[in-house]
Amino acid sequence: MNSFKHNFFFFSFIFLLNLVIIKSSSLTPKLESHWWTPGFEVHINSSLPINSNPLKFRCKSADDDLGDIVLRTNEEFKFHFNEHFLGGTLYFCHFYWDSKDTSHDIFNDKIADKCGLESGFFLSECYWKVQEDGFYFSGRQNGEFKQMYTWQ
Repeated sequence: MNSFKHNFFFFSFIFLLNLVIIKSSSLTPKLESHWWTPGFEVHINSSLPINSNPLKFRCKSADDDLGDIVLRTNEEFKFHFNEHFLGGTLYFCHFYWDSKDTSHDIFNDKIADKCGLESGFFLSECYWKVQEDGFYFSGRQNGEFKQMYTWQ
């Protein structure tokens, strides 16, 4: 019986150690490093007309400012973070294209529920396409994109 307890604790320790190593060795840069909370990767793709002006935007949360981003048609920006321990993580972006500008949430609790597991057990991904008529979302890279916002 004593041997069983010893083996159980040993294998439990090895299992937990592997989880920590796998979670901390992601190749995608993280804005937060809380391995015990769900990980998310947000993709923003410029699907604007070819030869149009670039899409410009700036994304922020309460803790992070991702800086100014410029995307040409068919370029993608992505970032990775772990959700706040108590939930409530919010990222919003202010977008500029030609004479249009608008701000929208690109990650919140409602959006998080729609993001899908694409890259493995620990990472949910959210996909955005910015088009001439608005902002489209899908929880899967090859999933159906649904319009969530307009340029206003």
